[in-house]
Amino acid sequence: MVDETGESPIADESVAKEEKPEECDEDVRALRGKLGAGVLLVRLHRDQLAIEIAPASLVAAANFLRDSRGFDMLSFLAGVDCLELPVSRRFKVTYSLLDLDRAKRIRLEVPCEDDLAPSLPSVAGVWPTAAPHECEAYDLLGIVFEGNDNLERILTPDGFEGYPHRKDFDISSEPVAFSFRSTPEGKPEATE
Repeated sequence: MVDETGESPIADESVAKEEKPEECDEDVRALRGKLGAGVLLVRLHRDQLAIEIAPASLVAAANFLRDSRGFDMLSFLAGVDCLELPVSRRFKVTYSLLDLDRAKRIRLEVPCEDDLAPSLPSVAGVWPTAAPHECEAYDLLGIVFEGNDNLERILTPDGFEGYPHRKDFDISSEPVAFSFRSTPEGKPEATE
């Protein structure tokens, strides 16, 4: 049975020891050897390896995984508001990495240390495809990516205040503006 977080609860302690991802996965062992305490937690989440990295170790982890372990493709990154989850930090960023040669995926999860002004180092220098994803996380959640020189709002309109994907964003306070185009020539007019 899988709980709502996607974790498989293990009742037998001997089974849990046999299935520790950090002991059986070569990439995790290599990353832990490189970063030491920079690797905070390793777990399987929905049958995918998830590695929690300290924010200060993010760029070093990204460079190591790309250059030494073959994870040369960043599929996506996404900001997450963990407001209603039982975790110590409100915001985190999830990075989905792919090694095409081995057809292997891993996920990095990096918590933002400051809940009021969340920020992380940019990985756009490691994977250029990260730049627009970082802009999206900034625009929708307010996570600042230090070192991204082109960090800007890309989805919300000019002058928009707030971050609409934060779980405490008041959706009733933003008026919706509709602009209607004229009916094309030859088409019937809409009637009320």
